[in-house]
Amino acid sequence: MAVSALLAMAYVERIMQPGYWIKSLIKLFVFGGSILLYAYLFKENLRELIHLKKIKPSKKLIFFMAFAYVGIIVSYLLLSSYIDLDSIKESLIQKEHLSRKNFLFIFSYIILINSFLEESFFRGFLYQTFKQQGMEKAGILFSALVFALYHISIMDGWFHPAIMLLGIAGLFLVGIFLQIIMIREDSLSGSWLVHAFANLAINTIATIMLLT
Repeated sequence: MAVSALLAMAYVERIMQPGYWIKSLIKLFVFGGSILLYAYLFKENLRELIHLKKIKPSKKLIFFMAFAYVGIIVSYLLLSSYIDLDSIKESLIQKEHLSRKNFLFIFSYIILINSFLEESFFRGFLYQTFKQQGMEKAGILFSALVFALYHISIMDGWFHPAIMLLGIAGLFLVGIFLQIIMIREDSLSGSWLVHAFANLAINTIATIMLLT
């Protein structure tokens, strides 16, 4: 089911290339639909399946949220000379149909909703299905791997191949990191908050690109 969902989204990204809102609706249907279908077929409680609980952010979690934001900004500044900024800007405008009029709405969606959808699918659904079978470590690695692979079609053409490979490896480690946060906080809310702040950093960079 997970592989089918990833292949479907790769097809949407590479072949269909719809506008951002159409792509977001398809992603919601594919990722959200996979979770709902599994919960229905196997009589699972949805909140338990994605391990969603309310939490009071710990000091460590707040640190990780800040680290995610600052770390991405600093990485961008250090590697900007190796990044095809014009290509990224053109992709945001042409492929995603991003403009000065709609970027606040799109970026708000990415920070709040898209981060939750990805966390629910990768750190919640995929990991939990492995854990239920007694394969927790495999679940951590598999969810991190597909998280990294999923972003290949999104980032394709943005970076030098060496930076692209580094980015994929980095995303794999980020996936493991987010999974550990989810486990330690004992809730999807923990990894969701860190992911949201990472997206906030990415959108900060994209805003600078768009407005310059």
